[in-house]
Order: sequence, then structure tokens, then C-alpha cells
Amino acid sequence: MFQLRKYCSRFLSTNAAALDKKVLIKLRSATGLPFIKIKEALQVNNFDSDKALIWLEEKATEENWVKSSKIKPARNIRRQVGILKSRNCVSMVAVQCETESVAKNANFIGLIHSITSSLQSMDKQGHITVEDLLVSRDEKDLLFSEMLTTTVGRLGENIQPKACYNFRLSPQMSSHHYLHRKIQSEIPDLSLGSMGSVVIFENLRDDVVGNMIAQHIVGSESADNLLSQPLLQDESVTVGHLCKVHNFKVVDYCKMSSQ
Repeated sequence: MFQLRKYCSRFLSTNAAALDKKVLIKLRSATGLPFIKIKEALQVNNFDSDKALIWLEEKATEENWVKSSKIKPARNIRRQVGILKSRNCVSMVAVQCETESVAKNANFIGLIHSITSSLQSMDKQGHITVEDLLVSRDEKDLLFSEMLTTTVGRLGENIQPKACYNFRLSPQMSSHHYLHRKIQSEIPDLSLGSMGSVVIFENLRDDVVGNMIAQHIVGSESADNLLSQPLLQDESVTVGHLCKVHNFKVVDYCKMSSQ
């Protein structure tokens, strides 16, 4: 019975948090009121959006709350790519926000770090769905859907994880990455930029070659058929030719862009 209650509690918490995030954005657009007021309305009205809207309108009139004069859809969607490295794992995530100021905000960067840290703890490799991420928990046992809702309310704009990828490394493997428009991070081993790539090699001994291929992936129009592509830095040489000359293999790679 205890286990059933615990499961039900987590199930309800997960769904309430997910609903909260979606309705936060909708009510923000409808009312022009701050996220903190909208979140209060949802909690008071048991996450019923219709009742919350009525409650907000009544409270705004009674207490003369200040509304934003105009809420416009975001014109400049920003996507921040975060890469976290450890000895045997590299985790990569792309998280979308609406403004450059939020993309550089410490709370937003902290969210990226929490996501990549959680990915490192997952026993998974390759693409990880956003749905799986949102029902996972951080080291403090907090649901990521709840953490995301809190960050949205704190920063005042829509934030969405868009892509997640995990690389597991064996002793013979090494990783190289490249980031476009890098952002300074004070968090150790966390790298940030607007667009990035990670490449996993086997038996690569030349870091310069590894960095060139990682940069090539970011700059190329297509991520398909990597080995047959002419290297952007020297179109007379293909990526596959470099592998053959230097006797290494490309094991896996991933590109995350600003689109």
C-alpha cells in the first residue's frame, strides 16, 4: 500500500507539473500578469486553467495588479547547446529559450548543467527523448518537469529542452567537440554555445585532427555520410581519408544547431 501511494504521488506530481508549465505560458499571454501570480492562481485552483483565469481577473481588479501592456510572441528563439564531459561519458543537450539575456542567465545555465548531469547518470546511450528526461529526477530527487516549471516562472519566458544525447566511452575512445558562439561557463567541464558537435573517436592520437572534424560537422550542411564529405578546411581531403591516413575510426557523432 505504501509503494502504491508513493507511485500515485509521483504520478500526480509529474502530471500537475507538466500541466502547470503549459498553462503558465497560455495564461501569461491571456492576462499579461507575472508568472508568479499565474502560478499562484493555478495552485489555488487545483491547476484548473478556467478557474485560474477567473481568479486572476478578479484579483487583478481588486488589488490593482500591473499587467504588461503587450505580450508579444518571441521573435528570436535562442537555442543553447551544453556539453558536459566526464572520464567515461559525454552528455549533450539543446535547450530553447526566447532571448539572449536568458540564454546567458545563471539560472538557465544551471538548468543545462542539471540536465547534462542527469544524462550522465542514465544508463543510456544515443538519443534520449525529452519525455524520458522530464520524468527523470536530479540528485535531489526533484522531477525535471518541476524544475523546468520553476525556471520558466523565475525567468519569465518559455524554456524547452529540444534534444538530448549521451556518449559512453571505452578506454580506447576519446571525444572532441566544437561550439559556435561559445558562452563563458563557470561550471567545471560544462561547455556552452549556440551550436555544437561532439565526435567520438577510436585510436585517435592527434587532437588537431579531432578538433578539425568536430568543427567540420558544425559547419557542414548535412550530418549524413560524414566519411565521404570533403573537409571544410581542405576540400581536397575527405573525412574518411583522414581516418585512413591517421589510422583511427569515427565511432559516433552528434550535431545540435540553433534551429
